[in-house]
Amino acid sequence: MFHTTYETEVTATADSCNAVVDDMIYCLQTNPELLSEQYFAGLGMQEDTDKNAFYLEWKESTYVPEKQYSRLVLDVLVNEKPFLRDVVIEAMVTDSLSGDRRDIRVDIHYAGTLIKEAYGLFHIMPTGENTAKIGMDVHVKFGWFFRIFISRKVYSETIDWRLVRFVENLRLRSEGIVVDDAYWEAVATQP
Repeated sequence: MFHTTYETEVTATADSCNAVVDDMIYCLQTNPELLSEQYFAGLGMQEDTDKNAFYLEWKESTYVPEKQYSRLVLDVLVNEKPFLRDVVIEAMVTDSLSGDRRDIRVDIHYAGTLIKEAYGLFHIMPTGENTAKIGMDVHVKFGWFFRIFISRKVYSETIDWRLVRFVENLRLRSEGIVVDDAYWEAVATQP
């Protein structure tokens, strides 16, 4: 089981953070293309091709309201070549509030042979009048076949990196910064 934790301080109110997360969940349930463009910005291929050994290419997603889960379809690339096509992942998002802390849990219920088990808890917590923390605690266990290929190093360079950038996208959007692929391309070219 691989494990990723990350937490960052946000220069915005918890209400701003919650509004961003509400919008993200709304996109997930009504317009997944916006989710891909706005919240998964900059999560594609890395400049260092050695760090793209394992890569997921987003194809489509839909929300199934009667079952309250999202259905994602993606391709798995290994060393930038298609390895598995049209992998279906079904995930459920639940939302809870405990005092000032908001927890958003994502459970993957089905992922074919790619993932045996995966769940993540994302949280938002006010820390001051105009500050908050956004963080995550994610656990992933790949299917038996993929465990052969995914070492701790590969996981760190491919999955950890994307999960941290996803939380950074939430932070930046909460702070009022428009984040898209062009934003991350500009950041990558800065000295």
